Formats: sequence, C-alpha cells, structure tokens
Amino acid sequence: MKKIVALVAALLIALTLMMPVGAVFDSGTVTAKLKSDVYYMESLDEDTAFFDRNSSKKVPAAAFVKILAAVTAIEKWPELDEKVTVSEKNLSLVEYGYGIRTALYKAGEKVSKRELIDCLIVYSANDAASIIAYEISGSLDAFIKEMQATAEKIGLTSTVVKNIHGFDEDGQYTTAKDIAKMLKYALNYPVFVEAFSASSVTLKKTSLNEERTYSASNKMLNATISDYYHSSVTGGKQTMTDKAGECIAVVSSKDGYSYLTVVLGGKLMDIDKDGVDENTCMTDAKKMLNWVYENIRYRVVASPSQPVAMVEITSGKGTDKLRLVPEKETSALVPSNATTASVLFEVVEGTVPEKVKAPVKAGDVIGQANVLYAGQILAKINIVAATDVSLSFTGLIMTTVRSIMTSWVFIILVALAAAGCIGYLFISYNTYKKRERQKKAIRARIQRKQAQQKKMAEIKKK
Repeated sequence: MKKIVALVAALLIALTLMMPVGAVFDSGTVTAKLKSDVYYMESLDEDTAFFDRNSSKKVPAAAFVKILAAVTAIEKWPELDEKVTVSEKNLSLVEYGYGIRTALYKAGEKVSKRELIDCLIVYSANDAASIIAYEISGSLDAFIKEMQATAEKIGLTSTVVKNIHGFDEDGQYTTAKDIAKMLKYALNYPVFVEAFSASSVTLKKTSLNEERTYSASNKMLNATISDYYHSSVTGGKQTMTDKAGECIAVVSSKDGYSYLTVVLGGKLMDIDKDGVDENTCMTDAKKMLNWVYENIRYRVVASPSQPVAMVEITSGKGTDKLRLVPEKETSALVPSNATTASVLFEVVEGTVPEKVKAPVKAGDVIGQANVLYAGQILAKINIVAATDVSLSFTGLIMTTVRSIMTSWVFIILVALAAAGCIGYLFISYNTYKKRERQKKAIRARIQRKQAQQKKMAEIKKK
C-alpha cells in the first residue's frame, strides 16, 4: 500500500511540474481568456512568476529599446539639470509621419537633459531619443553600441539593439523576460521611476517653442479609459509596431503587493462584442492583475513542524534515524486557498549526507531543501535536526570497531597477517617434509645395516 501511495504522489508531482505556471496557479480561469501571444508576470516582492507564456521567445523589441536609451542616458549624465542646444544634426534622422511620436523640438532650442529623458520615457518621443544619442555619443551608431553595452551589463542575454526608436528591423529583438529584467534595473533610478509613473509630461516654453503637454503612451494609467485603467498600475510603457503587435509593460502596487507585467503580441479585436475593438495587451494585463490581487496572498509555506526528510544517524542513542524539518517559518506568495499541505519539499541534491554522526542538537543545520508549489520553487530553506540525539557508548564502540574493521589499514594488516600465516605454514610444511625424508633415509640405512649384519651372522654359522 505504501508503494502505491508513493507512486501516486510521485505521479502528481511530475504532472504538476509539467504544467505551465500560470495555468496551475489560476486553474486556467484566466489563462484560457488571454488573447496575446506572449505574457509574463512576476512579483517584485518575491521574484515569483505567476503567468508565463513564451516569455523567452525572441520578438521585435519595439519601443522598449527606449528604456535602454533612457538608462544609458541617466548613467552617462550625472547632472540632469544641465541644458543642451538642439542642433540640426540632432534632428536629422528623426522620422516624421502618421503615428510617429515627436515632441516638435526645433534646432536652436535649449532644453534640460532631465526634460529630454522625461519626454523619452513618458511620451516616447523620437526626436528626444535622437537628441540624446547625438549629445552623448556623437552619432546614432555610436549610441546604439552604448545601449547594447548597457543591455549586456544588465544581463539581457536575448536582446539585440539595431536602432534607438524601436522601428521593426531585422536582427533587433528582445524577450518578455529581458524586458522585465530591463525594467527592474531601470527602477533603481528615481528619475526613471518618476517619469515612468507620470501620466503626462510638460515641456517648458523656450524662445522657439510654446509650453506643451503630452500624455503618456500608457493608457492603463488613464482613469477615463475604463477598458484599460487599473488602479494598481503605478507606471508603464505601451508601444506597438506591425511586427511586434500591441505591447505593454507595467508595474503595479496595491495592498502591499507589487507586480511587474509584460504582454507582447497583442491584437485589436472586439472582445466584448460592443462593435469596438479592444487592445488585448492591456485587457490581458488587466485580467492578470485582477486575478493576482484577488487571489494571491502571503502564506506560511514551511514551518518547523513539517517533516521534510529522514536521514540515517550513526551511534545515536535509542534511534538510527534523524528527522529533518525546516529551520524556521517561511512565507511566500501563493493562492489564498493554499495550505501547508499543498506545498512540497525537495531536498537539494548534495546538501544532505547519507549518514549523520551523533551527537546532534535540535536545530543543527543538516542540509537544504526547495519549497515547491505548483512545480515552482518558492524558496530555498535550511533543514535542521528536529530533535536532540545523544551519543550511545555501545553504539560508539560498535561503530568504532566496524570502522576499524572496514578501514584500509585494517584490511592491509589482515592481508599481511594472512600472508605471514600462509608463509609460515608453507615453510613449516617444507621443513616437515624434509625431516620425513631424512628419517626415511636413516631408517633405510639402519635396515641395510641390519640386513648386512644378519647376512654376516649367517655366513659365520656356515
């Protein structure tokens, strides 16, 4: 019966590990309704992923490259209140046309570096990107190399930059996971956080331009657009190209829980049958956000009362087994209906010895284990001895004797003793055989002598 239970448990674990994370966490109630090709959501508190579809798939980078441009500029410009003069060269390669965002900068204007970065992040203005590139590197190509170097420094292993605006171009790509990593890095800079969270950017009046305000590209920040607005969203970037489709990346915070959500390859389609097309990158993001804020909570996933593993203990008084338990209580983000019974433990290979020697104190760290829920590692914990196990004197003697008898030194000594005994027996046998031959020779001489004496006696009688 125990074997059957163990087999069923192993099968359930295997099936859990094969399921997509999002599908397991929400039982398909959300993922079945998502329309976009790529999506990824993780907690900014625990680095736990809750939704993941094609997050490592290489896709057109679109205007997410402007996040790299902004980070590169922030790191290159320590004094953001300094002003630069916009030149004809700055604006020479800006593309103008329907759907192309520009802030209508004019040659000769003096603008602050901070304003250029704000305009780039909030409004995604292409002329701001070009001005930044020329001011920092002297050319677009040189600045693109700087952006690629930034990507490599961040650890974006699946991101290649070919242009600064995000236009579709062969060889320029990224992934949802890289966008998430890119954003988490950028959020370390307060100037980026401020711009990323803004609903609009206002450009100050200059001698060549009037004051003007541009709304953020991210419609999930706009409370007047009910289809997309989500009260938890604190910042984001929305973009689209023909090849990338509709895309968005947002950060959100509510009730002490923060998330980062990336949705790529969205479509325009009439989801609610009202005769108006909706943007699925934002409706999908909103569905996922609604679900995590309604269902995900911190719960205790490991406590010292839970058994994790058993290990053999040598020389222990009254026992030959040691129970291992979590070192301390550990909490993680899991569905609100999850309990400790729905959490699994997996001993980290190579951390727990096959045998432990007594004495052992309760709380002694023996190894490590992963805490698993729905096939995903929630935490790595120390596992410790559950109870004290004192040293058994008899057990110690037996263990010592057994250790001595199985040691190489003992085996070699026994082998040498055996060889000595065999040699001694061989020598003794040879000595015995030699003595026997000598005795036989002596008896033969005596017999010959007696025969001669008998013969002489017979001759005398005659």
